[in-house]
Amino acid sequence: MSGEKVLLFNFKEEAQLKAVRTILFLIQIPERLVQKEEYGRPLKELLEEGEGNWPAKANHMMRELDGQMIVFAGIQGDRLDSLLSLLRSNPACGSIPYKAVLTEINQNWNTYVLFEELKREHEAMR
Repeated sequence: MSGEKVLLFNFKEEAQLKAVRTILFLIQIPERLVQKEEYGRPLKELLEEGEGNWPAKANHMMRELDGQMIVFAGIQGDRLDSLLSLLRSNPACGSIPYKAVLTEINQNWNTYVLFEELKREHEAMR
């Protein structure tokens, strides 16, 4: 399916990253591991080809996230449900607490804005 892509943020453990990438490869969804230096860019720009071609933001914008995050772009319905089920059922994928679907509203947000919004939502659900 065209237009599908997954953005991966703050995946430090190689075995976990490999497990997530394997699932995405098997169901033919391209992925991109976003580097900390790119967190200040709008999410829609991170989906474009040619990663890492932007000027670096100020150092204060290059802080690491408090957890891992996945953004699903162009993946909907049963396909998204299947992907989420595969990620949950594979112990090697571990717990990925912050997940979001790219929307018309959040596509212009940067990584930090989306991450903080997801953290607020998690806190509100407690």
